[in-house]
Amino acid sequence: MNFKKVVPHSVRRLTALLLVFTLTVSLAGCSLLPGSGRASSKETKEQQRFDAFADEVFRSEIAMNIINLHFTLAHPENYGIEDYEVSLGDFSAQEDQESYDLLRDYIKDLKEFDYDLLTEEQKLTYDIFLTYAQDSLEQEGFRLYESYLTPTTGMQSYIPTLLAEYKFYREKDVQDYLKILELLPAYFEDLAVYAREQSEAGFFMPDFSVDKVIDQCRQFMEDPENHYLIDSFNLRLDETDFLEETQKDAYREDNARLMQECVFPAFTSLIEALEDLKGTSVNSRGLEAYDKGREYYSLLVRESTGSSKSVEEIEDLLMNQFDSDMRRLMELSLADDTAFDRMEDCPVDLSDPYQVLNQLKTGIAADFPDNGQLPFEINYVPESMEEYTNPAYYILPPIDDLENNIIYINRTHLTENIEDFATLAHEGFPGHLFQTTYFYGKNPADIRKLFSFSGYSEGWGTYAEVYAYRLAGTDDTVRELNELNKSYTFILYCLADIGINYEGWTLDDTVSFFQTLGIPEDAANEVFEMMVEEPALYLSYYLGYLEFTELREKARETLGDSFNLKEFHTFLLDIGPAQFEIIGDRMDLWMEEQL
Repeated sequence: MNFKKVVPHSVRRLTALLLVFTLTVSLAGCSLLPGSGRASSKETKEQQRFDAFADEVFRSEIAMNIINLHFTLAHPENYGIEDYEVSLGDFSAQEDQESYDLLRDYIKDLKEFDYDLLTEEQKLTYDIFLTYAQDSLEQEGFRLYESYLTPTTGMQSYIPTLLAEYKFYREKDVQDYLKILELLPAYFEDLAVYAREQSEAGFFMPDFSVDKVIDQCRQFMEDPENHYLIDSFNLRLDETDFLEETQKDAYREDNARLMQECVFPAFTSLIEALEDLKGTSVNSRGLEAYDKGREYYSLLVRESTGSSKSVEEIEDLLMNQFDSDMRRLMELSLADDTAFDRMEDCPVDLSDPYQVLNQLKTGIAADFPDNGQLPFEINYVPESMEEYTNPAYYILPPIDDLENNIIYINRTHLTENIEDFATLAHEGFPGHLFQTTYFYGKNPADIRKLFSFSGYSEGWGTYAEVYAYRLAGTDDTVRELNELNKSYTFILYCLADIGINYEGWTLDDTVSFFQTLGIPEDAANEVFEMMVEEPALYLSYYLGYLEFTELREKARETLGDSFNLKEFHTFLLDIGPAQFEIIGDRMDLWMEEQL
């Protein structure tokens, strides 16, 4: 997965996304008047005004949350940001309302620009921003529908991961980090208040989720004296060259004290709050069971996927793909009845993930643009977080520190088969690491780094996995079987997601659906709970992938002999994160240029 860098708020505001703008105003991309050789004065002024607007949005948004700020900018002082409050934000109704009011202001400001006078890059930014803001406003009134304590992506697992990767570029970063630890009791109490509010309104999570979150919190605190956050803090201090040893010793003592006085008590209080709320859930099914739950799920699907397709259209697409995949699977199995036995075999030596990633980087050169030689680091998920953490994730680097690329691997998910190879492709090459550093390295208008679209990023990650099977050294039949198996598995998850959260499937309905496919009840139970806890999550991975394949096949059909896969991938990566209908519109223009 493409690991987000920010602490989400309880609202759909800009600080809930990956963001950053630069303060530099560049007119290098301004459109020219026919035959003039330079932009008109009117165009130039409007383009400068747009850049100034982007700059103002950046300056007001980026400093509202210290996690946003630190993980987006390694050196905020270089961007004119020196005075900022160390804050984590909150989950209050007032914050929610202020955020939606701000979105309305942004829409109003955007519509005051003369669109025709903007550069093509600015028009793309404008379209993405305006569409995002309008989509986000549709979620006003659904504040309590979202849980921030889910087992997979909840704050109780998210924050420790970010703390473990909190880089110290200067002494102020160390001080900010320690301030965050001081804030955690109040922040977790705010989470508990939000959970109580959900409970009173009938939106609190079911008991099976409560049990997982409590268990996760307890695992985090299993060895408080030898905790990984203490060890990692000390290691980061040791690596600094701007502190005297006496200063390091003092900060080590501060960190150890705050872990005992703030961090562990914060987790303990959260456990107590959840234990008190356990049993108060009125819904152990999906979103459909809530008033306006189907409407909210539709909005969530749009946000998660970046696709303009309706839920009904997505379901039809999934069913058609399911039928196609099943037919082809049957054809391949009849042609070679031994191929299924060879599917998990991987000719690539998987013992060294660095070697695998470098092999992938070399292997993709024929079909993807060059992306330089940026370094990367492999870390492993702490043992206390393994049970509820994804198989792997990539933490995006600050935009001014592109060499800080880290991929985390969860040892408990290692299979020692071809899926490990595909996972590294998803996170590394040509997946998230490649995708992110390539786009950042093209020096787009920095306002574009404001947005993170899961359908684009996770869909690309899935696309990278499927592509990687051809690099594993298996025969064509095994390669295709692995591609089909990946697709087939995602389809089942996505159909279950829609069934549970949009059509109102019960647990019994879900079990029945999977049993007709020969999948046991315990697996169906696990999927049911996962879809209740993380609605629309898997759709971002698979529908995003299908959107990319649809674009590829459209380009292949339109361009015919002129189609070039490397050029197509370059186009997608150059466009960067966006809603798929906007990408499709730009691709139509791109194809016209190719013909």
